[in-house]
Amino acid sequence: MKGSIFLARLCRNERAAAIVEMALVLPLFLALAMGILVYGQYFMLAHAVQQSANDGARAAIVGLDPAERRAIAARAVDRSMASIDGFSPATRAVAVSETSEAVTVAVAYTVPEVSFLRSSFVPSPGNIIRARATFELPVD
Repeated sequence: MKGSIFLARLCRNERAAAIVEMALVLPLFLALAMGILVYGQYFMLAHAVQQSANDGARAAIVGLDPAERRAIAARAVDRSMASIDGFSPATRAVAVSETSEAVTVAVAYTVPEVSFLRSSFVPSPGNIIRARATFELPVD
């Protein structure tokens, strides 16, 4: 009898209803907020990696031979990515390929362990971000 009175009083209590509503909504809100943070960081890093590939390809076209183009592209990529937190040359890979008409620079960046992208709370797009840029060689 006493238990049923307590249950009836609890059902009419507005504070109890607010707690139940919060318990239902809070996990969804946290998942949405973490998703915004994870995908926001992913898009920011993807843009930075694409820009570094563009900078590397743009800089590489002034090289006189393939070895010099590779060295120039790697330096330009490192300079461009230096503003990313946790960046070191060990976290990126730069590949330079060329034809008689163009130079292509491909960059692969491995996201550091401390990044939001490594969070298991929200599924992330991946830990390696790749970008590629092609620039035409000057015509002699």
